[in-house]
Amino acid sequence: MNNDLFPGEEQLSTAKILAVDDEDGDIRALEWVCRMAKFANFRSVNDSARALDVFKEFQPDLVLLDLHMPEPDGFAVLKQLRETVPAGDFLPVLVLTGHDTIEMRKRAMKAGANDFLGKPVDYTEVTLRMRNLLQTRFLHRQTQEMQARLKALTAAQEADKPTKSGQKL
Repeated sequence: MNNDLFPGEEQLSTAKILAVDDEDGDIRALEWVCRMAKFANFRSVNDSARALDVFKEFQPDLVLLDLHMPEPDGFAVLKQLRETVPAGDFLPVLVLTGHDTIEMRKRAMKAGANDFLGKPVDYTEVTLRMRNLLQTRFLHRQTQEMQARLKALTAAQEADKPTKSGQKL
C-alpha cells in the first residue's frame, strides 16, 4: 500500500474542527484534546442556535456535536448541517454525548452522524476517531479531485478525436 496516498500529519494538522456543545467544560476539554493532537484550526460554539452560522462561516472538515442541548438540540443541528452540505460531499460528524444508549446511538447514526462516543470520553479514543474521520474526508476530497481531472482529460481527448470526415469535433 502506498502511504503517499494517505493524508500525513502535516495535512491532518490543517483540518478545521468545529465543536458544538452547550457545556463550557466540555468545550474546554475538546480544545485541550485538539491542542494535544496538534489540530490548530479549532472553533467552538456553546449556543446551538448559532451552530449553523458558525458552520457556514468556518467551513469545518469535522464537526464534534453534543446531542443534549437546549433548542435546537443536537439532532436538529445535525439535520441543518446535512441539509447544508452539498450532495456528494463528505462531512464527518462525531457525536459526543452523555446519553450513551443503544437507542441514542441508532438514532444519531440514522440521523447522519458518522461516529458516536459516550461522555465522559476517553481522550485517546476521541483523538483516534477524529483522525480516522479526517483521513476519510481528505481521501474523499482527493478522490473527487482525481475524478474531476479524469473527466476533464476524457473530454479533452474526445474533442481531439477526428470525425469520420477527418475533421476534429
